[in-house]
Amino acid sequence: MDAPGPLPRTPLAHLRNSRSDLVRALVERQPNWAHVLPAHAQQDGPRGVTLHRLVPDSFALQVRWRWSGAAWEEGEIDVLPGSVVALRLVLADVRPESVTKALGLVPTRAFAKGDIGPIVGVKRPEGLWIRESMPATFCFAEEKVAEILALLRGAAGWRDVVGRAGVRWAGVAVKLRGPIERPTSLALDARTLEDLVGLSLALDVEVATE
Repeated sequence: MDAPGPLPRTPLAHLRNSRSDLVRALVERQPNWAHVLPAHAQQDGPRGVTLHRLVPDSFALQVRWRWSGAAWEEGEIDVLPGSVVALRLVLADVRPESVTKALGLVPTRAFAKGDIGPIVGVKRPEGLWIRESMPATFCFAEEKVAEILALLRGAAGWRDVVGRAGVRWAGVAVKLRGPIERPTSLALDARTLEDLVGLSLALDVEVATE
């Protein structure tokens, strides 16, 4: 039996799954999908997956593969929802730098109340401290939420930060994107929900189709 070679880099239109109801409808609506090559491949011995994505941060189509001993055989296709998941703090009279110091975490972006925004001369009415979880990666939103919770469980200064009067809102913001043909959803287990409550975090979920 030959050792598995590299996973196929095949355009979506050349796969067996291109004849599935999902892909056929998607390509009819957005023809550019037909030419999309794998943007990511993951192999574990005789099994692997390739992920096709039209644009960054959008949903991906995940194709499963199995090594037959001589060639890769195509399996089922799934939708991997696009997701942006972030820890988000809305600040009044709290400086973002003090949040960064207390948590020991570097924000993806942050600004203080009263800072000048992109529009010249307009001051921001509130401050924000945002740390995005695993940006641009191919993984489920549930994994990104879990990563944020793990960081906060290990952050000694979290209770101090969330208890400050100037922190108006603290929560995990989740933005999901899926195809019209197969809308997506978020499924959090009981342990995750308990952690959100225990860490005094709100949960804000936005679901969109494209």
